Amino acid sequence: MSVAVRLMFVFVALLVALHHATSLQLLRSTWLKDEPLYRSLSSSRIEPRAAFVSDLLNEFPGLKPALERARRQSTSSPLTNSFAFNDTNIYGYIRYSGAYSKVIFLLTSNAAGTQTNLYRSGDYGVSFTNIESTMDPADRNPVLWRIFYTNPKNKNFLAFPHATRSQMYITRDEGLTFTKVNFSQTINPRSLQWYPGEDNWILGLNTQSDVLYVTQDTGTSWTLVDNYVDNITDFQWGDPTIDPAHIVYYNVYDPTDRSRGNYTVHLYTKQPPFTNAAQEFDPNLGRHDDFLLLGQYIFAQQTQGDSGIMLKVSYNRKPFQIARIPSTFGHVNYIVSHINNLQALVIVQHVQGQYNLYLSDSSGVYYSMSLPDLVQEGGTTFDLEMIEGVNGTMVANQYVRSDPSQTNSPIRTLITFNNGGRWRLIEPPDVDVNGNAVNCEPPSCSLHFFMDTSDYFRLGVYAQDSAPGLIVAHGSLGAQLSSDPDVYISRNGGITWSQTLSNSWGLNYLDHGGLLVAARDYHQAPSTVLKYSVDEGLHWQDYTFSNVNAYVFGVITEPGETTTIVSLYGWTSGASGWIVWTVNFTSVFSRYCTDNDYYTWSPWDERLNEACALGYRRNIDRRYASSACLNSRSYVRETNFTTCSCASEDFECDFGFMRVDGVKGPCVTDTAILSIDPCTAGASVYNKSSGYRRIAGDGCVGGVEAVLTASTTVVCGGPTSEPTAGPTSGPFSGPTSEPTSGPTSGPFSGPTSEPTAGPFSGPTSGSSTGGSVPTDSRSGYTGTQSASIAVLAVLFVLAMVLVCALTVIVVLLFLKLKKARLSYQRVGFDLSDEDDEPVSL
Repeated sequence: MSVAVRLMFVFVALLVALHHATSLQLLRSTWLKDEPLYRSLSSSRIEPRAAFVSDLLNEFPGLKPALERARRQSTSSPLTNSFAFNDTNIYGYIRYSGAYSKVIFLLTSNAAGTQTNLYRSGDYGVSFTNIESTMDPADRNPVLWRIFYTNPKNKNFLAFPHATRSQMYITRDEGLTFTKVNFSQTINPRSLQWYPGEDNWILGLNTQSDVLYVTQDTGTSWTLVDNYVDNITDFQWGDPTIDPAHIVYYNVYDPTDRSRGNYTVHLYTKQPPFTNAAQEFDPNLGRHDDFLLLGQYIFAQQTQGDSGIMLKVSYNRKPFQIARIPSTFGHVNYIVSHINNLQALVIVQHVQGQYNLYLSDSSGVYYSMSLPDLVQEGGTTFDLEMIEGVNGTMVANQYVRSDPSQTNSPIRTLITFNNGGRWRLIEPPDVDVNGNAVNCEPPSCSLHFFMDTSDYFRLGVYAQDSAPGLIVAHGSLGAQLSSDPDVYISRNGGITWSQTLSNSWGLNYLDHGGLLVAARDYHQAPSTVLKYSVDEGLHWQDYTFSNVNAYVFGVITEPGETTTIVSLYGWTSGASGWIVWTVNFTSVFSRYCTDNDYYTWSPWDERLNEACALGYRRNIDRRYASSACLNSRSYVRETNFTTCSCASEDFECDFGFMRVDGVKGPCVTDTAILSIDPCTAGASVYNKSSGYRRIAGDGCVGGVEAVLTASTTVVCGGPTSEPTAGPTSGPFSGPTSEPTSGPTSGPFSGPTSEPTAGPFSGPTSGSSTGGSVPTDSRSGYTGTQSASIAVLAVLFVLAMVLVCALTVIVVLLFLKLKKARLSYQRVGFDLSDEDDEPVSL
């Protein structure tokens, strides 16, 4: 293998690593014969529509000659076009301009970054032009581009900052024409952010001078926002659904502090016309290290001198609160992984090197452990994948070790169907790709996946919203993750899995998941053959896309995965330069799909008594795998929702509680948390959590909710009352005069509706003593009164004896009832079910 090709391999690895660093961002193969997948092929065949070919010609005019040749030759093979660039720059960055677009951009650079080329295709990669030729000849410079920005809401708008000059090229028609904008050296923005949903408003930071600007006319003129704006990512537009229009959030540093080595900042906001004074968002937050705005949440990391760091959260733009993360280990760093279903998923790096995943309540303040020992690399890349198209499903890799400092620990893969509330091993398929029986039985053997930290950096877990329920992953079988990947597929949202290909492949979905395409992994060997499947990976066909062996670095398609056209980019040899192959699979389909080709599918409907996800049953139209028909680009998938009764999967551990084995068992008190006894802190009555809270965003009703979220009223110095039916969101709700029935927002709720800042709230107002204490005869009692008092005293003693006897009987009955209730909770978690056995660490 030539040196150039080896350098390309290294570059592609760096691109993928960069993507992951900036984006913080599966089982039996035997199908039941009565499932829709096994509908007879003969019963699904109908005559092709007469207008099928002509419709395709109208939809893809750029490929009209090839389609007409295919029609004349009556071929059912895909059609390939290759474009050779004669460009030997070893760095390459290729992407579509946006969804429902035929436009592809390819940016190449040499190893030193001193020579770049920018190409554009308007026909899915059939042909390319070097768009530098459309620029001003005076601007043609050996180093013209290093990066470009696309408007996430409008694919027509792109911005190309010049790499070395104070100028930028703007296109409003996906690169057909460009407008040059010249800046003064003072402005010269290099890091850009488009305002969500608008084409003309852009934030731009001069990364050399740390000055932030805004333009309201797509770069023609710029207005100063502020000076000393920290870093290239510490500024964000507000969320248009929550914030005032065009408000900007940004971190500002004190240059005097910066010269002294103090890198803390303050969070400010500014609104149009941007000539007004900046406002500090929350003065009580003060100095902090970094911030991140995601929807209704703003997260800020704050250093606390020698005592470490803490995470603070603002919910719905209210003042910041300290995030309550249960752990006895110090915190080194926070990574907000996802915001999903009104819940924050935060990865905490602890002082001993362990990375743990925590889940928040809806406020983002109170957290519970979801998964310890998450596999990571460099503190920026994590083996945690949200499965698109199947709400609440995630896959993660976990170190299996007893000591967090242990290195080279085994790795296992776990899956969750309720947003991290409970994890489980992935059962292996019954047979391999050749139909041979698999000798693998959980828990000693299961299916594991290669993910982002894998040495095979192209491997991962593939799922798209356009193909709900379809998941493809590279994995291995055994007690832990091994070094030999094969391709596995799930057709039901991760419930069951089957092996579909041997070795490793680069894959992608087309036609809403109706077509799968696989190119051989270039780590293994070059190839001339693609594989494709029209029945969700049950069968694969070979197709020769190149006459000579090629190293395919990427398999890309238009965002949204709605077309039947795929683009491959790579090299054929160390001296050939970049080549893009465009393969059109339209001709492998003989007809469009009809209503008879679809059935209604629901995630989790293969799991007994768990047909719902996060409180809803989602009914989705899916094509029968046996119907080899074309969904077409205009296909709109029908989806509807129904509400489900609450089950154990709808709940996670409350703050102050954790799974008994850290992964899957029942929720028990987390002894690592140093909690304050409300009674010793001055409370008279408080509500103690049962250990569970409803998962944020879960829409279930009734069911087991009253049992799992029942709080127990504790009277300080007195008996404990019956559990109440209302849920709590902390281990204790604060002192009240009456048991509460509604949710609380912290470990102790006070007399007000807002969460308190301390571990508990004070006693309620208006409390009184139990009455005055009688005095003796020297205080004014007469003899007759004394005799009467003696008689009353005897009666009082007899009454107290009776009360004590009744109390003993009541306590015994209460204990019996309480024992019965706890037993019912255990049954509700199906702990006797073999599939729900706790996973041992």
